[in-house]
Amino acid sequence: MKNAVSKSIILAVALAAAIGGVLFFIRYVVNPPEDISAIATAESVFNPNIKNNVASFNPDSLSLMEAEVSYDALVDRATIFSEDKLITDKQIYDNAIAESSEKFTKCFIRWSIEKFSKSTWNTGDHSVMSRLISKMRKVSIDEGAKKALSPQTLSSLTEIESVINDYKKAWSVTRNTRFTDYQNVTSIRNEARTYATRKYLSNCTDLVNALNAIGEKQENSCYNQLYKTVERLQYLYYFENRKAYENESKRIFGLIKEFKETNVFGISTANHAKILADMQDQYDRNAENHEWPDETIESNYNQ
Repeated sequence: MKNAVSKSIILAVALAAAIGGVLFFIRYVVNPPEDISAIATAESVFNPNIKNNVASFNPDSLSLMEAEVSYDALVDRATIFSEDKLITDKQIYDNAIAESSEKFTKCFIRWSIEKFSKSTWNTGDHSVMSRLISKMRKVSIDEGAKKALSPQTLSSLTEIESVINDYKKAWSVTRNTRFTDYQNVTSIRNEARTYATRKYLSNCTDLVNALNAIGEKQENSCYNQLYKTVERLQYLYYFENRKAYENESKRIFGLIKEFKETNVFGISTANHAKILADMQDQYDRNAENHEWPDETIESNYNQ
């Protein structure tokens, strides 16, 4: 009887222990209790960490390349903290992105203005500017609903972009060196003058010199065209008779006169006009002494 009672007691204790073990496993392993200290650690460590990183971020003390690397690292860190729920306040993440973006972009803007203030410009710098403008415009907060940069900073980026575009357009204007007509020369020179005196562009020596030289190049182009026109007078066999030659010579005289008197090029045309006039005088004397076919026939007939 005693053995039966002892066995019952042992079986009861074993069963209680087994049930207790299962309950312990479910309570503390399968469904562990919320660790209040862990949440406190996230609040007291990760949020201040991001805030301190942003506060200590000083891009002005770095080169532009170093500043961009530091900025990217800061944004990546804040993004990881946010995605892993280590930053529990969404506003802290948005503030971190907005503040660091503003700091870096203002540094980049100052760098750009410094480049524009130099007398020698590098298109490689412009490529960097265009890339960063595109990059920083895309940064957003409030789950993509709002730009991270302030309206004033975005406006400054637009200004830099405009300078780059105007620089390209201005160089395009400098290639308009072929003379077409005097009115077109005036239009081109006015456009060139506008770019040459524009803010920032006026600092670029090579560009300004090229823009200011358009008038002279247009004058040379006009002179070369007139030279070829006058030169045709020497080929008397092009003309049927003296009258045809005289009509063409008279027309060319008017072209030379117009060229000499114009001031659209911004430089004197007197020297080139004299060369053209001297050429024409020589060809006219040759034509005067030339025996034209129709005159020879008439002379023979009269004899």
